[in-house]
Amino acid sequence: MFGLISYIFSSSLLALSISAFVFTYFFSSTIKNYLDAQIYPSKKIHVQLPEQFLPGWSTSQYANSQNASQKLPNKITCIDPATGKILGHHPISSASDVQAAIEAASIAQKVWTNTSFSQRRQVLRTMCDFILDHQLEICQAACRVSGKTLVDAMLGEVLTTIAKLRWTIENGENVLKSSTRGTGFLMMYKMARVVYQPMGVVSAIVSWNYPFHNAFGPVISAIFAGNAIVVKTSEHSAFSSPYFLSIIQNCLAAHGHPKDLVQFITGYAETGQALVSSKNVKHVTFIGSAPVGRLIMKAASDNLTPVTLELGGKDCAIVMNDANLDQCVPVIMRGTFQNSGQNCIGIERVIVHQDVYDKFINLVKHKIPLIRQGPCLENTTNDHQIDMGAMVLSSNFSVYGSLISDALQKGAKLITGGKVFNHPEYPYGSYFEPTLLVDVTPNMDIANTEVFGPIMAVFKASSVADSIRIANSSQFALGSSVFTSDKLLGRQIAMSLKCGMVNNNDFAVNYLCQSLPFGGIGNSGFGRFAGNEGLLSMCYQKSYTEDIFSSISTSIPKVVDYPIENTQNAFEFTKNINTFAFGSNIISRIKAAITLGKLSK
Repeated sequence: MFGLISYIFSSSLLALSISAFVFTYFFSSTIKNYLDAQIYPSKKIHVQLPEQFLPGWSTSQYANSQNASQKLPNKITCIDPATGKILGHHPISSASDVQAAIEAASIAQKVWTNTSFSQRRQVLRTMCDFILDHQLEICQAACRVSGKTLVDAMLGEVLTTIAKLRWTIENGENVLKSSTRGTGFLMMYKMARVVYQPMGVVSAIVSWNYPFHNAFGPVISAIFAGNAIVVKTSEHSAFSSPYFLSIIQNCLAAHGHPKDLVQFITGYAETGQALVSSKNVKHVTFIGSAPVGRLIMKAASDNLTPVTLELGGKDCAIVMNDANLDQCVPVIMRGTFQNSGQNCIGIERVIVHQDVYDKFINLVKHKIPLIRQGPCLENTTNDHQIDMGAMVLSSNFSVYGSLISDALQKGAKLITGGKVFNHPEYPYGSYFEPTLLVDVTPNMDIANTEVFGPIMAVFKASSVADSIRIANSSQFALGSSVFTSDKLLGRQIAMSLKCGMVNNNDFAVNYLCQSLPFGGIGNSGFGRFAGNEGLLSMCYQKSYTEDIFSSISTSIPKVVDYPIENTQNAFEFTKNINTFAFGSNIISRIKAAITLGKLSK
């Protein structure tokens, strides 16, 4: 009885101690952030939302229509893919424009590099507060240029950006502070540190699928690390770039910092080439396809510019026979059809255990045809009854058709969808029906090609090993999901998958854990953004040593001082230093110390 009471008391005391530690840690961290925010408060800024982003905005100009305006030289014709409306025209950045942007950013960075972490946090707080206060307007801008729904914009554009801002505000300084390293026995009189310093002007070339978040993400990390950044936004989402850039630059200006620290440029391959090949750009982050990623890497190699490549994905969701289908089916539906499947970490392969294969198919085949498509910013009776938006690149529709045809010829079955959706009210919009393709096998083209569209491809697996085999058969290796009620099995499968990220019983939530690095392996690229690793990639890492005590420093023993009097003695001296410092036998180390003493005379 006494032993039981003692155990309960000691366990309670331990739990209380742990709780007190956790409370103290988070409380002190919260107090620190609170005080910092009081001393360096955010400010309200105003940025005008262009009229084209307002719901119900009308025009007589539609793409591919008889009354469409002519293409203008050196201009990008900007289109709303959900309706085909022509939003306007955006200038193409020439090579000289790119160079001017880099030079302006470089001048601003020389001022910004002297700011404190508190000053940088202040800018990010202002940015975060503006986003929170203008969530709808930002979603409207993203929806207008990418055709996504307001819900998809809120999740993929706003939520992810705020999560990154908050993590950087709360953790960025601790990540970038210089760190002490061990010196080892031989250098015990030294202090060794790693110092993280800004690179200067860095760059990012980002994709169109999430125009707000993809542009803001690299900016947040770059400027907090003390850099300037030039971002090449996609030509497909060019119309939103000035609005998004105004938000960032107004946040900087509100606190007296140079607006030129962040530059946006837009254009085609020539614009990107001018940016990547510049000697004054010290790092390149690229978000896009594997073929273009190879070109980026090749261009950057001329100046040995380091690159982070976030390329294509062919993410899988493995569904084991003990998976909770009521939980996993909605998650997989969201992972497949969110943003019309235009996600680098979208679920493109669903690998289902044979024991629950038919049940899974029966569940999704009734849900997928119910998905409603259309624009979310038009004044229609179904204005807010839209599940899935438009496709940015209608040129991919023929690719989808070819992939589906190849799969059908090799034994797959098309359950629903599989063709272009001609919207009755918006004939110039770009839509593809949500599609269910079953009995897919790894030898089919669709199993090895990044679709980037609303197609659920379902594979049948006979076992755990077969599931892993199918999952690892792709040349892409970005993220994945595993659904099972057995946590140990889920972990075992996760550790067997050749990819950069895995979520058990979920989809893509690792990206909301902003402390985690984001990236893949193989044809999905290399390098990481997000987390400590992403922030540190924006810095030069400098090794630094100094004497702990000013009275103790390195002096060259006479036996090895130039000119060396006796090279044999010098050799024996250095040999015995190795034995004394690193030998595993205590006797040999003592003998080496005696020899060193003799040779030092």
